[in-house]
Amino acid sequence: MRVLQGAFICVAQILGPATIADIYQPNERARAISLFYAFHFVGSLVGPTIGGPLSYHYGWRSTFIVVEILAIVLFILYILFVPETHQYIIVCKYHETGTKLLEYDLLVKPILQNPCLALTYLKETTMLPYVFLLALGYMSMNIAQLFFPIQLSKAPYNYKSDIIGILYLPLAIVKCSGSIIGGILSDYAAVRYMETSRIHEGHVVPALLFSVLTPIGLIIYGWSFQYGMHIALPVIGLIICLFGQTTTRPGIYSFYTIKYQQCLASVIAANNFVQLLLTTIMLTFTAIIVESIGNGLYFTIIAVANILTTIVPAIIILRKIRLSHISEKTASQSTPLISTDTEQ
Repeated sequence: MRVLQGAFICVAQILGPATIADIYQPNERARAISLFYAFHFVGSLVGPTIGGPLSYHYGWRSTFIVVEILAIVLFILYILFVPETHQYIIVCKYHETGTKLLEYDLLVKPILQNPCLALTYLKETTMLPYVFLLALGYMSMNIAQLFFPIQLSKAPYNYKSDIIGILYLPLAIVKCSGSIIGGILSDYAAVRYMETSRIHEGHVVPALLFSVLTPIGLIIYGWSFQYGMHIALPVIGLIICLFGQTTTRPGIYSFYTIKYQQCLASVIAANNFVQLLLTTIMLTFTAIIVESIGNGLYFTIIAVANILTTIVPAIIILRKIRLSHISEKTASQSTPLISTDTEQ
C-alpha cells in the first residue's frame, strides 16, 4: 500500500510541471509551478494536524488505517476520473462509430516502456549541477522533518504526538508561502535577466540566493537539539531550512521547462529519482550516525554539503552573465564597415 501511495505521489509531481510547461508562457511558469507545489505542501498542513491527535487517542496504527483508506479512494479516482487513464479507449470507440477526433492520428496505443530510459538524462551536464543541488536540499529537508518528532519525544522535551502534530503547522505554512514567494521572484528575475543578459538561467538566480538559508537553518536546528535548547530554537532553524528549500525549487523547475520542454517529464523523473534515492539511503543511516557523532556535527556536515552543491551552479550562472555582458559590449563598440568602392 505504501508503494502504491508513493507511485501516486511521483506521478503527480512529474506530470504537474510537465503540463504547466505546455500551458504557460516561460515567464509565468515558475509562479504556476510554485502554486502547484504549494497545494502539494498543504498535505503537510492537514496531515500532522489530523494524525497527531488520531495517534494520541487511538494509537499509531489508526493513522496507517486512515492512510490506506485514502490510498484506495485515490486509486479509484485516478482510474475513473483522470482522462489520461482511458483516453485511448474513448478515442477508439468514437472512431469505430465513424466519428474521427482530431487527436486520433496522434494517438499511440499505450505500451509499457523501459522506465529506466529517463535516467539517461542524468548524463546532461547542463542539468547535473541543479540535480545535485535539489537532491541535497530535498534530502536535508526530509531528514530534518522526519527527525523532528523523534527528538521532541525524547528528554528534555517529552512531547506527546498531539503536541508534535501542532508544531508541524508553522512548518507547513512556511513551505506553502516559500514556494509561492520563490515562484514570483523567479519569474521576475527571468524577465529581468532575459532583457539585460539574454540568458535563461535568470530563473535560477533567486533559487541560488535562497538556497543559502538551507544550511543556516540546518546548523541552528542540529546544534539546538544537541544542547537541548528551548523548543523555539530548533523550530526556527527548521523553518529557515524549509523556507530556503521550498523557495529554491520553482525557479530550477521552471528552468528545466525552458531547456527540456519536449522531454520535461523524463527529466523531472530522473531528477526526482536522484532525490528520493539519496534521501532513502541517508535516512537508513541517520539514526546510527547521530548516535555516533551527535545532532550538531551531523547536520553541520549536511549543511556544508548543501553549500558545496550551490557553488557550481553559482559559478556557471555568473560566467554566463559575464560572457553575455562582454558580447553585448563588443557588439555595441563595433562599427559597420564602409565600402570604399566607387563606381567606375
